[in-house]
Formats: sequence, C-alpha cells, structure tokens
Amino acid sequence: MATEPHGMYVDRVRHSPSGVVWGATLFVYHENIGKTSELDEPPRVPIDGNILLRSQFELHGDIRTYLQKWQDTNPNDLDPVRRSDSKHRPLELPGKSIGTMPNGRDTIDAWGDPNRNQEAMDKDEFEGEHLEQGDLIARLNADGVFNYGIYVRSVHKQKQFYNGNGNWRICSNAELDYVIKGFAPTELVEPLTPWFPDGEAVASQDIQLTPEGGLPRPLGAPLLRMMSNFKTHILKFYREHSQILDNLHDKVADDTEVLCLSLEKLTTTALGIEESELTSVNMFAVHQAVRRHAFLIEKDGSSLFSRMYIVQPKRIANIVKQVVDWTHEHQEHCVRATMRKDTQGSKDHPMHRFITKAQRLIRLSRRLRSPTIMSSVGPSSNRYSPGQDGNPLVFRELPTEKFTADDQMIIEYLQLYSVPTVVMPSGTLRSTATHIMRATGMYNTLGLSEASTRLLLQEIGIIAPWENLLPLDQYLMLPGHGISLARDMELEEIEESCSKLTVDQLQDSMQHLRKDWGDMPVYCIDDVTAQEIDDGISLEPIPGSRNTFWVHVHVANPTAFIEHDNPIIQYAASRLFTSYIPERTYPMLPKTLTEPHFSLAAGRPVLTFSAKMNLRGEILDSEIKNGTIHNVINLTHKTLRDFFDPDSEEQLESFTIGGEFTEPPVPHGKTIQERLRPEDKDRFHIMRQLMLAFRQTRRKNGAMDLTPLSPELSVSVQSGNAPMPPYDLQSTTGRHYLGDPVIRLNVHSYDPYDVRDQSRDNLVSLIMNLAGHISGQFCAARNIPVVYDGTWYDPEYGRVTNKNLANFGGEGFYELSVPLAYSSTTPTKHHTMGLDTYVKSTSPLRRYTDVIAHYQIEAALRFEHEHGRQFDALVDSPDPAEIDIVETDPAETSPTETATEITTNDTTTTPTSLLPFSKSDIDAHLVYSLPLRTRLRNLDKYSAQHWACMLLFRAFYFSECNLPVTFPCLLRTPRTKPRHLDQEYAGVITSLGVNCSVTIPQDFPDKDKLDIFCMVEAHITAIDMASLQVTMEATGFVKPFERKGEWA
Repeated sequence: MATEPHGMYVDRVRHSPSGVVWGATLFVYHENIGKTSELDEPPRVPIDGNILLRSQFELHGDIRTYLQKWQDTNPNDLDPVRRSDSKHRPLELPGKSIGTMPNGRDTIDAWGDPNRNQEAMDKDEFEGEHLEQGDLIARLNADGVFNYGIYVRSVHKQKQFYNGNGNWRICSNAELDYVIKGFAPTELVEPLTPWFPDGEAVASQDIQLTPEGGLPRPLGAPLLRMMSNFKTHILKFYREHSQILDNLHDKVADDTEVLCLSLEKLTTTALGIEESELTSVNMFAVHQAVRRHAFLIEKDGSSLFSRMYIVQPKRIANIVKQVVDWTHEHQEHCVRATMRKDTQGSKDHPMHRFITKAQRLIRLSRRLRSPTIMSSVGPSSNRYSPGQDGNPLVFRELPTEKFTADDQMIIEYLQLYSVPTVVMPSGTLRSTATHIMRATGMYNTLGLSEASTRLLLQEIGIIAPWENLLPLDQYLMLPGHGISLARDMELEEIEESCSKLTVDQLQDSMQHLRKDWGDMPVYCIDDVTAQEIDDGISLEPIPGSRNTFWVHVHVANPTAFIEHDNPIIQYAASRLFTSYIPERTYPMLPKTLTEPHFSLAAGRPVLTFSAKMNLRGEILDSEIKNGTIHNVINLTHKTLRDFFDPDSEEQLESFTIGGEFTEPPVPHGKTIQERLRPEDKDRFHIMRQLMLAFRQTRRKNGAMDLTPLSPELSVSVQSGNAPMPPYDLQSTTGRHYLGDPVIRLNVHSYDPYDVRDQSRDNLVSLIMNLAGHISGQFCAARNIPVVYDGTWYDPEYGRVTNKNLANFGGEGFYELSVPLAYSSTTPTKHHTMGLDTYVKSTSPLRRYTDVIAHYQIEAALRFEHEHGRQFDALVDSPDPAEIDIVETDPAETSPTETATEITTNDTTTTPTSLLPFSKSDIDAHLVYSLPLRTRLRNLDKYSAQHWACMLLFRAFYFSECNLPVTFPCLLRTPRTKPRHLDQEYAGVITSLGVNCSVTIPQDFPDKDKLDIFCMVEAHITAIDMASLQVTMEATGFVKPFERKGEWA
C-alpha cells in the first residue's frame, strides 16, 4: 500500500477536531521534513495529549492545573476568554480586535425607529447627557425581550458594554432602548477593562452581526448578579401589577387627544402613586409595558436619554383594531376564494369596497402621473402660471371620489403607517398595510413597506405628490394639520385675541426705566423678506476717546408688555421657537402680535445689551436697559458682505424645476437701504475692528472657529401667489393634481476646508454672540436662573482645542472630541466661543429661551431701580423648591423668632419669588424642551432635505433640469453594511448642502486614501423620496481633510 506524504499527514492530524496533539519528538521530526535525522528513527505515531493530562489529574488531583494545561494545548479561536498570563490572549494583537462570540437575531433593532438611522456613529449625545461607566442599558431584541448590559467605556467611537451573557459587546446608541444611570459602582466595572478591545473592534466573519467576545466570568460575576437581581425585581413587580401594566394604554390614554407624557407622569398616572414613590424598578416596568403596547404608546426616539412618550388616543386604538380585524377577515375571504369556497358577502365587506375604490383611483392617477419604485409618483406634464384662470396656485386639484366613514378609518391607519416619525413595529400592524397594497394588485413588483405606502396614498389622492410628511410628527403637534384639535383651537383663540390688541391695551411694565435712544442709527440686518425683525445694532463713540466705543444690541421687547403667565407666552413655551421649513413657517408668537407691535421699527420698544469696548477687544463695562428706538435702517447681509469683500462674487447659480421662480417682494411698509453711506461704512469698519480684537481675546480663552464642512442647504418652494395650504389629516375626498410647485436649489462654490474670516461674512453673528455674553455675565453675577448655553467634552477622548483642530479629520476623528452643546440653569463655559457665560437673548420673537432671559433680567432691573443695589436671586428671590419649610408652633415661638422664620402662625409658607421663573421652573422646562428641540431641528433639517430630494428626483429621473455628471462630496463616517455590499460612507454634496450616501465601488483606484472628511467626486445613482436618501457612487478621489484660510 502506498504511504501518504508526511507533510499531508502531519497537517491533517494537527488540525484534527478530536484534540490530538504531537509529542516533542514528532515536533522535531515535523520541523526537519526533508532532512536526514541523526537518529534515523521512523516517525512516531501521534500521542493524545488529553490522555496524558487526564492521567496527571488522576495522579495529582489538581483540577485547576488540569484545566489550565488543557486550555493551553487546545486553543479555541471561537472563545477568546483567556487567563491574564495566556499566550493566546487576543487583545494584545495589533490592529483591529475581532469579536468572536456568535450572535444573531438579537442584534436587530426591533423597533425600526426612523429617527435612529442617522449616522453610523453616535456623534451627538443628548444635550450633555452621555453614558458613564456603570450605567445599566436595556436592549430590545427582535423577539421583544430585553437584554441587559453595563456600559464600560468608548474606544474608537465604539461603545463597549458588558452584557448579561458575560461577554463584551459593541453597541451603538441606536440599539439601546433604556438607560439607568449609576447602576453599578465603577470599582466593579474597572477590572473588566483589560479584557475589552483597546482599538476598533469588528465582527468576526460569518458568525456575527456585531462585535462580541468573551472574558473571564468570575471577573464579572458581581455585575451579572446585579443584572439578574434587577431582572428578578422587574418580573416580581410585573406579577404584582400585571392587571395595570397589561392594560396600560386604557389606563393613561385620552379618548380623542394625543398625549405627550414623561415617564414619571406615565408611571404615576398608571400606578396611582406619588412622585416620591418613583423607583428605577417601577419606571422600567412601565417602560417595559410600553414596549408591549407597540405604537399605542411610543417612546420618543430623538435620544437614548429622552423620557418622553406619545400616547395615542383611544379613538386611534379602536381604528387600528377595527382595520386589523377587517384585514384578517379579508384575508380569510381571499383564501376561501382561492380554494373556490363560498365567499358570500365578501363584496360588501368594508376592506373589499375600499380596495376596489383604490384600484379605480390608482388607474386614474396613472393616466396623469407615472409611478416609480422610489416611493413617489413622477411630475405632471401640465404647467400653470400664478393667476392663470383666476387661480393663484401653480397646480390644480381634481376631486375624484368621496370616501365613506369606513374608508376614512382605513386611510387614517395608512396615514399613520406612512408618517416618518410614527413607529409601527409589530408584525400585525405592518402586515395589515402591506396586505392592503398587495390586495390592490397594483404593486406586485414593488417592495411593500412604509415607503411604498406613501406611493399608494399619492395615487388614491390622499396626499399630494410633493407632500412633506415630516410636519405630521405627533410630538410637535404643529397647527393646521389636524393632529390635535385642542391645540389648533388654542392657537385660533390666541391669534384672535392678538388681532384685537391695541396699543392702549399693551401696558409697559418698564416705562419708568425706558431710555429714548433718539436719532442714533440702529442697523437691522436681515433677509429682504424678513417680517419679524428681532434685533438691530448701533455704535456710539465715547466722547474724548478715539479707541473706545459702546456697542449696542437693541432687541425686540414683548416681555415688558405681556405677563409671563399669559396664554400667549404659555403657547410660546410649548412651541419653543419659530420653525422655518421651505413651504411654510410655524411662528412661536402670532404674527398679529409681533409685526404690528414688536418687530423693530421706528418708535418700537427694545431691551438693549451694551458693551463698552476698546480696540484691543477688552470689555470695559456693560449694561442692559430698556429703551425706544427711532432711526431704524434696514440692510441686507449681502450689502454688508459686498462692503467688506467687494471682490467676492455672489453665487447666483441654481437648479430650478416646475417653472420660473419669482423673487418674493419686499414686505409692505418695509424700506431697504441698498447702499452704505460714508458714515455707515465708518461705523461698520470700527465694529469689525472691535469684533476682530474681541475674537483674539476669546481665542486666548480657548475659542475655536468650527466652520461647517458643508454650506447650509438653500432650497425654496413656490406654489404661486398664495401660500401652500397645510396638509390636513382629515380626508373625505380623493384629489389628484395637475401641475407641480416650483422648486429652486441654490448651488454654492464652497470649499469645506476654507476657514473664512467671519467678521467679513457674518459680522452680525459675532455681535449677537457679544450680546449673549453680556446677558450671561449679567445673570451669572446675580445668580439668576436662565437657560445658559455651554459645552462639554466627552471625557473618554482627547479634547479638540484651537491648537489641534486641524487633527480632527482622518484617524484623529476617532481619538478626539469636539465641544458638544448643552443647556443648564447654572453658568457654564462655552469652549467653542471662548466665553465663560453665554445666554441667548437676541430673538425673543422667535425663541422661547430668549423670552425667559428677558423676563428674568427685567425683574432684576426693576428690583435694582427700586432698592438701589444689585439684585441677588439667592437672597432676594430664593427658589421655593429649594427652601426647607419651617413649621412652628405659635405657642413655642417668641415674637422675635417669628419675624425671622418663613412661617405664618400654624401653617407652612414659602416666600414670594420676585423672578417670574424659579430655577426649578426652568429645569422642568429643559426636561420638557430638550427632546422637542431635537425634533424641531430635525424638522427644519429634513424638510429642506425633502425638497432638495424632490428637485433631484424630478431632474434625475424625468430630466426637468440639467444636472452635472458628478458632484463634489465630503465623506463623513463609514456606514455599517453587509460584507457582500460595497463600502459606504455618510456624506454631503458640498456644492448643495444635501446629505447623501456615497458607495465606494470595488475597483475604486484610491481606496487607501479614503478617510473621515476627505473629498471625492461622485455621481448620483438613486434618489429615494421616502427615506430622503440620495445615493452616490464615488468616481475619483479629490483631496484629504485639511484646514486652510484666514481663520484656520
């Protein structure tokens, strides 16, 4: 018999799964294959080393020694648990760490929240909230079961956790559902860190969806016990309160109105307990119950740390149940029809009637517009001019069929399913919508999802082909859409009362302190079409000095005329700030109040923030006082930029679709001064010198010039000579449309790496920052609680400063943290601006935090005028929530003691606060406002993205305008993609400001040069109107990240 080559035999035996190992002699033989052995011995047979180990164990009885030797001789790459002295320990390997614990379904985000799929990296925490070592996290898997973990640290912008299985694991914020701060002491967590990856961790090929690996279980045993005990307490609490928790929605929901409740309010309402009885157990148990009531109660997904929940009304719950039942019945009818069984009465079924009607409407729609696979119908071939046929709009509505009450229930269900901010995660709810689409037989080649439902609603005439659905966010309750009838009625009442206000009815609470600024020029610099002018600036020379000046910032002053508890101000508190989206504006304060009474103009009241400065940038003095302005001069930003940089060319290029874009007229009664007079030029030249010097002062305090890496997305929409009507959820008649809105997208010649001189580009912004600093100093010196804006650094990364800012691109991105913004009721440093205190105070017509600041400052000014000394909030207006109330018995208290105690006879009292808002009031407002603020910012951002995508969609697929072959794109962060797909980055088209995804083809020539914030050329491959995703493919490398320019 032929003998097998030794090399093959050795290789096969060494890799035998039976645990066979080689003796010392055979190792020598293997290393000398092909050589003549001095001993000339035949090869020995392999020896089973495990047998030797077992014999040693039986002889000596030392189980630990036996297991240690067994592990050394049987390395298992699928189990990276190693002793600290093990030569197999994988964490010492250079480069990326490989997770090796198999994982699967539980890595899937069960809820599919559209707010969670922004960037691949968790680069923005929630207003100062961030994970800290020892925090407990709960992660919901695809089976609806919570898995627990404890946060350990962040490395390479990856968050590392110790999970309930005793493994380390990498998770993003998108995977996490709940956090309990300070759950485990850091002294129990810290010993685990040597076993965690100290660099980037990647999932092991084929067995993982996310990186996960093992570590010695005894090290984490205390943490495992803590997590197990918490789980036991949750289970026990559920058993004791299952009746309430299983019927949570019925317990807390309103009959007709959508509610927005905090977790604390949700828990106290459901369990009937006081706030003092809240615990981490009962609050998490309620949150867990929320997850069992999918869609009916939903957690705000704008941040991991948000504790706000939306509660659907019982009316919606009944509609959902009814539509689901109808769907199941219709499915049964379809099955019976396929089996040729009796389906008597099926044609009269509500779902069958709706589907039949939908089929007719879809066929009618397709005569007018083409459907696409990108979640939208195409444009109309018709074009209309404003005023044509006496119609001010550029499109025409074609009413089709009436919808019955049953139809309207199904439609409302589909509307909720298709709204981007509404989450319907359960299989039953999702399959209901897909069955309706499938049953029409009109979408057989289309993937059925929330995205395709949007197409169905367009084709049956429920939403316009261009409709932006983001304003339908139920958390925002924006007026005019029928989301909350109570809120709509509240606004109508406020607008009506404001329209009836006269000057005589507005009483000035600061009249006795108001200064007349006479003929001092007040420059109001804004867009031509701006109707609410919040602020203006002035320069006042100091007599006898050539290098010292007063810089005045005059700000609109509604707070002196309206009490802080007026319904108008309470409504402003619920709105937070004016929201501007391309198709309309949602004002914080009614225009019937601001435009005729408070928008800056001659004779209007102001609150003026003033700084006495020299040309070295030093603030010598500051003051705040109420006043009246008269000599108002309106300018545009372009006029000022042309003065400071006359050689710059204004970018006029744009893409336009749908017709000719008409420049909006100047508002009635507003006069724009188009050129600067010589005296104006002198003043602005001095103000620029002052701001340049002040910048140098701020830079000594750490200020950084963090210019955006892309221009602001500038897109405009016109529907004709009348505003575009807001979309109303209450649909009774189908409507198809002829014609489309006109959309214009501006093109910028923008270098993302060029750090320009902001004193030339936006001098007004620098002066407004000065006003915020004056406001912050005033309030901080008097211990006044307001909304102070500051920044914080992620403590787990190096700090970006004005010394190393150029290192933040490329690999430096994974090592450094830029200052992250947050708000507080106590003064905090703003590292980016280089200011020790900063309070926004220059936009009280459009921003509620400025309204709070004005009320607080004016209360202090009145006090100081009356008492002749500086106000101190801690002494003169203590927060009732922070005072220990003293109870006394009048029989045991002397008259002298009674005079000094905060008491009255046998009752408890609190002192009257001189400030309109206490610290606890503002703290509560911040808790309410932070998630709302995030969602409002997203509304502005993604509404602009929607209209830009609409233009690109119609240009790319229907050639409505010519697009360049490629665009310059800046790569941000890599996206997590399956291994068989091309590499992909989140990016932005730098000439447009449009967010995009950039795929890197396999044959891309410069893959090794790609890094964070580098530039590539790319061409468009797809535009999806549901996800607002512009997909690009890179065609060439342009350049790496760098910082250059005047302020670099």
